[in-house]
Amino acid sequence: MKKGLVLLLAVTMLFAFIGCQVQPTETTPTTTPSSEPTKAPESTQPPAENVPKEPVTIRFWQAGADTANATNVMNRLLLEFMKENPNVLVEYQAVPWANDPHTVFQTAIAGGDVADLLVVGSPFDYVLAESGALMSLTPYLEQSIIDDLIPVAAREGVYTGKIAELEGQYISLPLFVDARTILYNKEIFDEAQVPYPDTSWTHEEFLANAEKLTGTFGGKKVYGFGTSARYASQYINFVWNLGGDVLNEDMTAPAIDNDIWRKAISYYLEFYKKGITPEGSEAMALADIQAMFANGEIAMMVATSDYATELKNDENFGDKLGVGIMPHADYQTAFAGSDVLVIPAISKNPEVAGRLINFLLRTESQLEYVKNVGFFPSVSSALADEYFTSNPIKAKFAEAIKCGKFYVKHAISSAVTTILRSQMQQLIAGEIDLDQCLKNMTDEINAALQE
Repeated sequence: MKKGLVLLLAVTMLFAFIGCQVQPTETTPTTTPSSEPTKAPESTQPPAENVPKEPVTIRFWQAGADTANATNVMNRLLLEFMKENPNVLVEYQAVPWANDPHTVFQTAIAGGDVADLLVVGSPFDYVLAESGALMSLTPYLEQSIIDDLIPVAAREGVYTGKIAELEGQYISLPLFVDARTILYNKEIFDEAQVPYPDTSWTHEEFLANAEKLTGTFGGKKVYGFGTSARYASQYINFVWNLGGDVLNEDMTAPAIDNDIWRKAISYYLEFYKKGITPEGSEAMALADIQAMFANGEIAMMVATSDYATELKNDENFGDKLGVGIMPHADYQTAFAGSDVLVIPAISKNPEVAGRLINFLLRTESQLEYVKNVGFFPSVSSALADEYFTSNPIKAKFAEAIKCGKFYVKHAISSAVTTILRSQMQQLIAGEIDLDQCLKNMTDEINAALQE
């Protein structure tokens, strides 16, 4: 896939092709730990009629866009944007993940010559923000867009950190969102006489049902829950569900060596102690867990919507696939992620870049993108579309997104991942005890914060 600029010329119309809230019940929580109602930053977006009167060229770089048809869809959207803004020319470049777009963008910023608008993978927005490389989006956002954001998008894009002038301001907004939820094998559930997870189980119910699903079914040895401590996404929601997190509220210190983490990780260890998850799975690659699930050796696992779609289209597995609701404790959460829109601090045309963000977050634009590329929209009006509500798989993932929460929003997020993986694997292997594990995590994250 070529990395050269793709010029979208409005005049010639030249196409260039490149590269939870859950409903209240007696046992179900009503909010995620970080989704308490908060006042969104007020928009100061100028009136819509305030369009550029002189010709303006802006550059727009997107990390990834590797999904089939993604660049073609973005081309169509940008052409429509330029029809509405005839004095604006957008130069669009997609940089595939294989070409390390985040490094490309950082190098461009350091050289003082970067695009006016970027799409990056979250939480890389925080890496850029902490280095002073981003500006606030708030002055350029239309209030109608802010009001339409789904909770995870409205919450996670608001900056908390060491840059005072960005505090409480939007620094990023998702182009799209995805989340992980439970996938399960209906045949195994039926044979084990375990009800489908069509409603949110408590942590205790989740563990008990996973134990019932562990045994011999369909002539195969089956593990009730496939998981791996290599990935924080596989267990961090148990911490979140109890109201915990990796860092404290102002992102200045670890928040790990406490009773919440002790309870959550003790709970997660039970899956290993009881033989509910495959032996050695603390270090197992996700692809291996997926292979066992597809082969009927795992009853349920937590995975993304694209993998669910892949399985649904598998003629040997499709009818067996069920998609369930994430469990809960004090709260219900799901591990969510997105590629987000940001404006570099040295953007030469932030007003027009902001106008393009508003366009891309319109209901119609969001539906055009996600229906053709995949994932889920970041605005409520699009998420309520029949395309999602009438499809059983998409509807369950949409529920997960409603209680979604992003991973560590900090420049040290990659370091945190490495620290958690190492300590969790040592814990499960019996090399250290839980107290030592949490202390080591705390000490190492503190050291990373000081660097």
